[in-house]
Amino acid sequence: MGDGPLTDLELDIRLTNDLSQLEPLIGRLESFIEQADIPPTPAYRLELAVDEFFNNAVDHGYPDGRTGDIGVHIRRTGDRLELTFSDDGDAFDPFAAPAPNLTGTVEERPIGGLGVHLVRTLCDSFAYRREGGRNVLTLGFKLTA
Repeated sequence: MGDGPLTDLELDIRLTNDLSQLEPLIGRLESFIEQADIPPTPAYRLELAVDEFFNNAVDHGYPDGRTGDIGVHIRRTGDRLELTFSDDGDAFDPFAAPAPNLTGTVEERPIGGLGVHLVRTLCDSFAYRREGGRNVLTLGFKLTA
């Protein structure tokens, strides 16, 4: 690859909506992070986002138990990283949900919403769209401070 700056590097993965797919997904993600020379902080944020959205899609996207298709596409362009996460589960915009109530004790707070809120605060940009019967989430991360 030479000593010049890294150009576009991409990872494209398709999975079924089964939690057994998470470990191999994270393994491929870690290989990409190493290959694409992603610094530790954005690497952690990327892994957190993929883990959160994969688990949410599997746990909530297919309430009828049907087999689903989940796509994870990551692209590094210069000092930016873009994650596109898509699934053919029920329509759901995680960014439309109100921020979770962070007051009171953990026991008093309603369950849910914290993971998406955390991801939202750790990325530089996020967007949701419904396209071709799929939920499509796009997140951007800066690789420089």
